[in-house]
Amino acid sequence: PTVGNNCHKDANLGMKKLILSIFLLSLLSYCSAQETRNGLSFSLKTGLTFANMYGPDVESETILLGDNTDNYYANHPASDAFKTGLNVGFLVDYRFNSYISLGLGSSYIQKGAMINVTKHWVSDAQTYEDVSGKIYWNQNFWTLELPITAYIPFEKNDVYFQVGLFTGFLIKSEEKGKITMSEKDYKYLNDRKANKTEPGYFIRCGYIYSLPKDKGSIFAELSWTRSIIKSSGSDMVPNPQYYYNKTISINLGYRYNFNFTKK
Repeated sequence: PTVGNNCHKDANLGMKKLILSIFLLSLLSYCSAQETRNGLSFSLKTGLTFANMYGPDVESETILLGDNTDNYYANHPASDAFKTGLNVGFLVDYRFNSYISLGLGSSYIQKGAMINVTKHWVSDAQTYEDVSGKIYWNQNFWTLELPITAYIPFEKNDVYFQVGLFTGFLIKSEEKGKITMSEKDYKYLNDRKANKTEPGYFIRCGYIYSLPKDKGSIFAELSWTRSIIKSSGSDMVPNPQYYYNKTISINLGYRYNFNFTKK
């Protein structure tokens, strides 16, 4: 009986190896038969961005200081609460073969966070009053990007994974919103310093659909970015605070392929 069981196990193992070999050979044959996509392409994209911050001084909520609307300021504006924004960008990309490409791109992206102010410190009364409303720390950047992309080709379409580095250049940094205290509405506006340049890295994944009878493609992607140096706010009271910018974006785009060739 022991010999029979061993033979049965060997047969099952051999069958599993045979099935795996057939699968791998089929996959290799499938990939070999696909169109070889190499050449230059140009992409335009836009989408919705969800931005917030992380780091040692990031808080989920903060208090409002100041005695009147002219000098109100959020004590800890670096927040992990998301704010929505837009992004738009372009990419020039050279694809060496069906599986890898290197690109150079630029984009406009709205970063920052929603500042969750819940209380106002009334210095005369030495007490707090409730605050409602929304305040946003808007940080708008132009970026230069250097991505490398890996593709999984399927017939004329692709799944892709992209990693890269970027450097952002600050256009504007401003806190803005509307708040209510003691049943009165106020406009909140405050200039806030941020890094003038902001390097970082990104990770993306997406799907490219090749348009019939056209050199172009449309694509959808999910993008995640982080800055890699601490951003200091030298005007933050009582002490400077340190944080990193983070974004998650959902994008749609169009890619034009100039000189893709076939085997």
